[in-house]
Amino acid sequence: MKIKKLMIGLADTESATLRDSVYDVAYCIMDKKGNIVLEKNWLVEEIYSSKKLMTKAYYADKYFSVYPKMLSDGKIKMRPWLEIIAEMNKDFEEHGVSVFAAYNAGFDLRALQNTHEQLGYTGNIFNADYKTLCIWQFGCEAKLTQKSYARMARRLGWVSDKNNIMTNAEKAYRYCSGDLSFVEDHTALSDARIEVQILAECFRQKKKIPYNVINKMPWRMVQKVA
Repeated sequence: MKIKKLMIGLADTESATLRDSVYDVAYCIMDKKGNIVLEKNWLVEEIYSSKKLMTKAYYADKYFSVYPKMLSDGKIKMRPWLEIIAEMNKDFEEHGVSVFAAYNAGFDLRALQNTHEQLGYTGNIFNADYKTLCIWQFGCEAKLTQKSYARMARRLGWVSDKNNIMTNAEKAYRYCSGDLSFVEDHTALSDARIEVQILAECFRQKKKIPYNVINKMPWRMVQKVA
């Protein structure tokens, strides 16, 4: 009997607030080895077109610098929210996705759903039930609790003002890839691509997969190792 291949829909969002207003959304459909079979990226027309919302965004400078060039170069397209959600659902179904993943899955799921409701729509954004995989949780369990990461982080100053070892996607990618000078773009597709590599490295560790474990502050377990 042939075992069905695990397919994962990995998404990243950039939002104008911590609760909603997603303006940049991307997803990669991948297998456990990190092979990407499809990737897509859009600006959300209703949010990106609102200067009032965009000027409040944490990365507001990209509204005037990065995204206009991406649009003119054809590297990203702007589409209405419902079209984006419909295409994501269609792609997930066609490629047999059974897992939704994001680096901080609790944040991304909340931001997507809240944006849906903010724009006046009801119901779940997904047409199917997916297992949820928080890459941050998995990364902390499978990679960042390694003593070599704690030593590296302390040596290179990857610590917060409160002296906690950092566990964000940028630092996780540096450790997993060996590119210690890597700087995260904080645009959705670019960030999703590095998260694909982090997730693939986590799978290679052969650890138990923490499905449906979100919002558990996994950074705490890394401090215990340090």
